[in-house]
Amino acid sequence: MAQQAPTALPTETTPGWRLGFQSLETEHREAVELEVTGELPTDLRGTLYRIGPARHEAGGERYRHWFDGDGMVHAIHLDGGRAHYRNRFVATAGRAEEERAGRRLYAGFGTRPAGDNAVERFRHAVRRFAKNTANTNIVEIGGRLLALWEAGHPHRIDPVTLETIGEDDLGGALGRNDWFSAHPKTHPSGDVWNFGIGYGARTRAHLYRCRTDGSVSREITVTLPFPSMVHDFALTERHAVFVVAPLTLPPVPLGMMLGSRSFADSLRWEPRRGTHVGVVDLETGETRWHRGDPFTMFHTVNAWDEGGSVVLDVCAYPDAAFMRTLFQLMTGNVTTHASAWPERLVLDGSPRIRRQRLSATSLEFPRVAPSAASTGSPRTSPAASSASPRASTSPSAPSPPRRRERTSSPGSWFRSPGGAPATSPTSGCSPWCSTRRREAPSCASSTAPTSRPRRWRRCASRTPCPSASTATGWRPPEAAPRLGLRVVERARWCHDH
Repeated sequence: MAQQAPTALPTETTPGWRLGFQSLETEHREAVELEVTGELPTDLRGTLYRIGPARHEAGGERYRHWFDGDGMVHAIHLDGGRAHYRNRFVATAGRAEEERAGRRLYAGFGTRPAGDNAVERFRHAVRRFAKNTANTNIVEIGGRLLALWEAGHPHRIDPVTLETIGEDDLGGALGRNDWFSAHPKTHPSGDVWNFGIGYGARTRAHLYRCRTDGSVSREITVTLPFPSMVHDFALTERHAVFVVAPLTLPPVPLGMMLGSRSFADSLRWEPRRGTHVGVVDLETGETRWHRGDPFTMFHTVNAWDEGGSVVLDVCAYPDAAFMRTLFQLMTGNVTTHASAWPERLVLDGSPRIRRQRLSATSLEFPRVAPSAASTGSPRTSPAASSASPRASTSPSAPSPPRRRERTSSPGSWFRSPGGAPATSPTSGCSPWCSTRRREAPSCASSTAPTSRPRRWRRCASRTPCPSASTATGWRPPEAAPRLGLRVVERARWCHDH
């Protein structure tokens, strides 16, 4: 059946969440000073970077999937009690080619190749299948600010002007067709690890190590049990962990090769395969596989070594229904409501996965404090959550999500919590602020929880945060100077302005 591009979302009387799926075309290449509500500490210095899909059409044709929009970087620079804002599209080669042509030329994750008929789509599939949208996460690795998209090379960004310097092969570590995923992890040693998936006769995950001196090398290659979509991984002090869910590509994806289907259209839910989890020894490369009942996931929460076992927390979906939700977001009419649940997987000497649900509240786009990564910290910050129907029998409301703040010295970079697109959800995939601060954040007030220091209060403000713009469904207005710098989130614990 022929695909139909969703119609553009209405621009008037649109529910707030839908605004995040309208295109943002305005760039502020020169720094614009923002209005600050309250007072910023004068010694709070640094830049908060955010990234996410910003253009959801090409040549008037709307993309079918949230993940297909061209990436835009946002930056809020703080210094001396003042705040300045810039935003700029990542100048990818595919975006430039489409702008010159005045129409869509590329396929996306959920949008099939361009063309009005099968012959044109096949031609596009052969010549230029997918565009590197550089829209999922923005990270600093080895002194380089990189915009990430999991099916291609990172793009290097100027940290001041946000100008795109170009694709980066990380000093030759990435081959022409190698991928570098959007969710790198920092090892306790300070090295950054990431992976890239390679599909073919055998599906493989290549592990890359980015050392503190800036050098990058491919360390380990892991063969996966079947061609699964793997978006994220986890890292402990001694292991890398991959969740291989039964959301798979066919051995020969003819529809994708012929241009009649996108990557997402080609994925199949095959619960009979079960879910496999691979534990990779970072020293020897030896991989130990565990198998369990079927579930799938986008994001890991945290992982750590515990004796001879590895403990992994994930946001687990019971099936692949969430894939329909991601398509429906682009139409403005979501009828499939899928939730991920925080689950703990224990990977010990048994080949079976031991699973435990951690909460009756759903969880997605998680974030742990960097100091707690690869440890058994119980604190997790959700970017999106909702009460489970099973939890509705409780007479009391679920506890609000709490936010752990990152501390750093003056002048260091702030960073997106890494998305999805936020994420988000990926922004980074996470749609909420995650900043490094010397002082506590400023927000409105109500009653302080007893488990917090007395200065912390629950934020009552409903004003969205500029840095959460891409993934939350709120965007900076065209007149950026009127932006208020009020850093808040749902049920966020803050202190007074």
